[in-house]
Amino acid sequence: MPHTTNTDIRRLVTAQRNRLGDLVETLDDAAWNRLSLCAGWRVRDMVAHCTQSHVATPWRLAAELITSGFSLTARNQRWVAARRQHDQSTVLTEYRATTDRLALPAAELPYALVEVVIHGYDIAWPVNRTVEVPTASLVIVADTCRRAGLFLHAKQRCAGLTLRAHDVAWSSGTGPEITGPLASIIMAIAGRSEALGDLSGQGLDTLRSRL
Repeated sequence: MPHTTNTDIRRLVTAQRNRLGDLVETLDDAAWNRLSLCAGWRVRDMVAHCTQSHVATPWRLAAELITSGFSLTARNQRWVAARRQHDQSTVLTEYRATTDRLALPAAELPYALVEVVIHGYDIAWPVNRTVEVPTASLVIVADTCRRAGLFLHAKQRCAGLTLRAHDVAWSSGTGPEITGPLASIIMAIAGRSEALGDLSGQGLDTLRSRL
């Protein structure tokens, strides 16, 4: 991971949230209701879920997990379901009003960047749009993901494999190699099979079998 301060990461997170907000504001009704890359959720659901991440705090997360039977999936679904009937303007207003909120412990800040980058692609790719992600953010997200075993399970997916980006000076791991754009490597180890078509190498079949 590049040498970055907590302040640097906070700035990257806020800037990325704003970029995603700029993109979402341009989407028409068809795109707003299109299925995202996150199974079972439409673009509108992903935007609502991103807002949930904006306002997360350790105490709030604990309370929501308790009331959701200690299921992270149920906790997320409850938030999204409560906003499913809201119109696009209402969801976007809530998103925009919370973009600068980041009440997480310092050690958790990289995961906030992981969240907005991955979910940004979850939204942008199915609607054939792009969302700019600076190289510094991509590298932080890639380094964080490859070590993330709990919830994301990326650590297990890339175990025993070499990941090598061909568009950014980044590589990780040992074993059969997988190469491609760093964004696609991130999305593949995060469990998005849609990214596999951008990748190549002897380790690709192994990674595919783990999705």
